[in-house]
Amino acid sequence: MSAYPNPLKVGVFLAEPFIQLLDVAPVDMLAMLQRDYLQGMAHMAGQPELGANGFDIEYFFINETGEGPNQMTGGFKVEVTHSITTCPPLDILLIGGPMPTHRPSAAVSQFLQAQYGHVRAFLTVCTGFLPALHSGVIDGKAATAPRGMLAGLKEEAPQVEWTEKRWVRDGKLWSSGAVANGQEMMAAFMREEFKDKKDAVELVLMMSDVSVRGEEYGA
Repeated sequence: MSAYPNPLKVGVFLAEPFIQLLDVAPVDMLAMLQRDYLQGMAHMAGQPELGANGFDIEYFFINETGEGPNQMTGGFKVEVTHSITTCPPLDILLIGGPMPTHRPSAAVSQFLQAQYGHVRAFLTVCTGFLPALHSGVIDGKAATAPRGMLAGLKEEAPQVEWTEKRWVRDGKLWSSGAVANGQEMMAAFMREEFKDKKDAVELVLMMSDVSVRGEEYGA
């Protein structure tokens, strides 16, 4: 994989209120690679030379209307920075999970289709696959979802190759099972996609102590 652009445009799509905070928390692992944060962490770890190997990152917190803040679970609120019409093309898009009954509007579907065509990586956490599924973005691709939903999805959406794993990669599409698997997926993503920053990535994963159990359940 060739190097990602720097500055890096990272988007988090908030499909509706009351998305679990942990669904979007993997973006914070990317934030640990932000240059100013990495410099402090590298100095603390006695590896100051790694501090220059970070990204400059611009964050975009997006919902359909651009109105906010977006209420999350646990009493948290996320400031919305862009609507689907004001958000520019992104490099990485992360979608946290809405309620299982969620269906995107036609405008949101168009937005996700357009962003999928542009991004280098499109990541879904837990039920974050739903906006992508109902926008046709993941048709013909391999993906995963919460384990309790997979049997029904295999019947309802056979156009997707549903796989019972903690996370699945199919090209630029990365999907995770349960909410906690999002962190493991992000760790695997960073190792695979940022090989030109390998030492910095390993420092981030060591300092954050994210456990990566492997894709297969039971491993």
